[in-house]
Amino acid sequence: MRIGVLDSNGSFDNPFFQDKKIVKIDCKWKGQEYSKDTFGFTHAEYVCSFILKENPEAEIVLVPIVRKNKKSTVLDMIEGIELLIEEQVDIINMSMGDEYKYHKEIEEVCRAATEKGILIVAAYSNQKAKATYPASFPFVMGVRCLDMENPVQVLQYDEKKNDVIFSCGLFFLYHLGIPVLHPGNSLACAVVTGYLSNYEKQYQQAILQFTFNTLNNYYPYQTLKQKQCYLLTNRIEEPLEQRFIREVTRTERCDTFESGMEKLRNIKTAEQYPVLFIDHNNYQEICEYKERIRVYAMEHPETEIVLRYPLFNMVERLDFQKKTNRNLNQFTV
Repeated sequence: MRIGVLDSNGSFDNPFFQDKKIVKIDCKWKGQEYSKDTFGFTHAEYVCSFILKENPEAEIVLVPIVRKNKKSTVLDMIEGIELLIEEQVDIINMSMGDEYKYHKEIEEVCRAATEKGILIVAAYSNQKAKATYPASFPFVMGVRCLDMENPVQVLQYDEKKNDVIFSCGLFFLYHLGIPVLHPGNSLACAVVTGYLSNYEKQYQQAILQFTFNTLNNYYPYQTLKQKQCYLLTNRIEEPLEQRFIREVTRTERCDTFESGMEKLRNIKTAEQYPVLFIDHNNYQEICEYKERIRVYAMEHPETEIVLRYPLFNMVERLDFQKKTNRNLNQFTV
């Protein structure tokens, strides 16, 4: 699956990108300037990381048209889409658009891409604009966030407008080694692009599949105060973590992550507790345990697995549910 991305430039030197496929197109934008934010990332690095978290096997073709001032011209967008059509990508991710004016040329080039079987996924403006082009075109999949109060579902799909609407505009940078939330329709757009890239030409069905699945429901973390938890953490001595354990969960037993995982392998440590809660804030370190967590969950259907951070992507969780009829619960997607 080849995914075209129109965005800023980037160095992609974070460990997350080490085994990923990213091709940067050198054209009129060669040597494009870019600046990193306080966390040390460019906008394109954020966008590409969320795409690749949802589909690590995808190949990204990056056309850096966003300048250091975080702006690009309508002509740049048009030429960028034309270039990605030539590159024969399957999907184009656009975390950008024009929120001020409709341009016939943008509609024409987007239609040309669509007619060649290319899906365009575009973010709406983060401002309260009446329309954003190309996201507002009905033949383009638009993505936006509403920031609802006490939402039940992660996202909704408006079939008439062909829009994916997230109920919260905050997304974890966990996979990049930063366990904090970051706002923006751009990240929502990247999540959708990455998820859909696992389903060649079955894009609408894939969105509907997740929309009507129980995984689309936020885990009701408030219920953790009513359930006995066996909690595994990689920072058991930290005061903030101890406070979280006291105030958010009803933890009956707490172990360090590594020792706890060994106990789960050798003895029936967690079987007496309804919930196994995993709170490990280092993505790179916990990745090697993904399969072991899945195996434990399959072998212990009586135990509810809850992860504080989004270790598993949407397809991994859907596949696990299909095999076991059980959920790997996470606070976010």
